[in-house]
Amino acid sequence: MSIHWVLVGDAAGAKVYESDAKLEELVLVDTITVTNGHVRHDDGTNKSNEQLPGAGHDSEQAEADPHKESAERSARAVAHSVNDADLKHRFEHLVLVAPPRFLGDLRAALSTNVSRKVSTSIHHDWTHLSVRDLSEQLRKKVPVGEDSP
Repeated sequence: MSIHWVLVGDAAGAKVYESDAKLEELVLVDTITVTNGHVRHDDGTNKSNEQLPGAGHDSEQAEADPHKESAERSARAVAHSVNDADLKHRFEHLVLVAPPRFLGDLRAALSTNVSRKVSTSIHHDWTHLSVRDLSEQLRKKVPVGEDSP
């Protein structure tokens, strides 16, 4: 049985769930929170307070649009966590759920190997959904079967 991950995120961070191919049971494996240039994980690895790459550095782009730069840094931080998990072989398939701009930034920051594992991208903000409602929405949007998503 292959391991499926579902990442539901936005500029504030992401929740990562593990599931089987049918996406009926979602088990939270990590909560990634990005605030004030730091990343906090709640995944049992004790990596609780890493500084974001590029945080604290001034740039023309940050001065032009600090919210956009912050969201891009957040997407890179979330992608870094997923890329790291891939190196540890923690999942085989990945479903991404995020608002359109964040989803684009996130996909751009994923490694080539992780990008190949993305089976579905859903451009919605479902961060507020309960696990039960999330599972229900996923099953409507993601093709399920023995070898998918």
